Amino acid sequence: MSALTLCSNLETLLPELDTLVVVARAADLAGGWATRGLDATTAGFAARLAEEARPGSGALTSSLLPDGGAARRLKVVALYDSVSRHLSPTGSYEVSTALKGNLGGPGTIGVIVGLREPGFARAAIAAVARAMPQYDRKTADSNAPDVRVLLRTPGSDLQDAGGTLQYAADTIRTVCRLVDMPPAELDTTRFENEARDAAKDLDHVTVTSIVGDELLTAGLRGLHAVGRTAMEPPRLVVLDYNPPEARETVALIGKGLVYDTGGLSLKIVGDRMLTMKCDMGGAAAVLGAFLMLARGGVPLRVVAGLGMAENAIGPNAYRPDDVIEMHSGKTVEINNTDAEGRLALADAASYVARTYAPTTLIDAATLTGAQLIATGKGHAGIVTNRGELERLAVEAGLQSGDHCLPMLWSPELMRPEFKSKVADMRNSVADRMNAQSAAAGFFVWSHIEDLDLDWLHIDLAGPSFIDNRATGYGAGLIAAVVASFAE
Repeated sequence: MSALTLCSNLETLLPELDTLVVVARAADLAGGWATRGLDATTAGFAARLAEEARPGSGALTSSLLPDGGAARRLKVVALYDSVSRHLSPTGSYEVSTALKGNLGGPGTIGVIVGLREPGFARAAIAAVARAMPQYDRKTADSNAPDVRVLLRTPGSDLQDAGGTLQYAADTIRTVCRLVDMPPAELDTTRFENEARDAAKDLDHVTVTSIVGDELLTAGLRGLHAVGRTAMEPPRLVVLDYNPPEARETVALIGKGLVYDTGGLSLKIVGDRMLTMKCDMGGAAAVLGAFLMLARGGVPLRVVAGLGMAENAIGPNAYRPDDVIEMHSGKTVEINNTDAEGRLALADAASYVARTYAPTTLIDAATLTGAQLIATGKGHAGIVTNRGELERLAVEAGLQSGDHCLPMLWSPELMRPEFKSKVADMRNSVADRMNAQSAAAGFFVWSHIEDLDLDWLHIDLAGPSFIDNRATGYGAGLIAAVVASFAE
């Protein structure tokens, strides 16, 4: 497994490098400050390569250095000098795209990332981290390298006060590893154990869980139905960070479907079931955000509810036509067992909201394929009942590098989509061509609407898993949104 280490200066970055990678805006490479302090041979080659580099995602040029250089090989990544308003000025998307596949091989790789502002540091280190996936079951030697990273601005090299940036990088890689793991290795029991292990050394954190038929006693019948026929039981895992200075509570809810067959509404068309190990990406993102917030000492109570289940097929599987009384008290007629994530989310949200009385609730889920059509693979789709929270989330996305875009918020238009003749609502829309991704978010909200919470829904189906690899998307976005509440 490769290692990622954040360095504070060139002296710790450079010794015995096999490859040096320099990443910066094209104009900043031309200005030379990204390569300051390097020996004349390396700096000269970097300047020459920078002139040849073509800005853009994945653009990377390289050259063998003669003896006397900082490394045997030098690579230069030129980023666009300006970006559109819907992309982060951190260049995080470009950085991770360009570095993906270029941080492999044996030996030691040094990465210099030039940042125009120190506030972009966390987004930059997250971009490098997501280009270094941890999960690997290849039997051949993968020659995993050691990667050292130096973040620098025009005026200084960035220091990692308290190790928060290193912890953020390690956490992003953990999120990626969990999402990349197949359900044979990450069932609901192991997922809970992973969450407990990750949080065990954090101050002011307790972890509890409601497992199997205990969910019925607690009124979590939707979550129970989704996972009741799997080999490992469904569960709600609650992580509670409650520092003594906290005066406000924020709830984070994650969809943790370790695998989604579609249930009896089986995913049988083409290869739709393939990659459904990623269907716990929302819970992984929430776990990552929780860990970073608790480690960073945010002065808020943060409660994370991870609704874990496997949507399997068996003699006790829930069925289309079943009617489920949810934790909220509302009844739901099942018209699609492949719309299971919203059942798990709605129950978890209702339970956490009514138990811990947060002022804000944020849920994250790989909820709908329609999200990719609505906002693409690089941007999550968000829905919220508060205009100010929508603005804040978009800004947090640009700051963290986890891009997001607003989707429709209109309960008046969405409520009829779930109309049922025998229950309070159905679990899937009547018309898939009528903003179905936003409507799925509305379904979750409808089970907490009586509580008058500030609510944000993040559908990260696209950005959390790209080209059959996890990205760690969402942890940075959620952490940035919550941290802003304490400012």
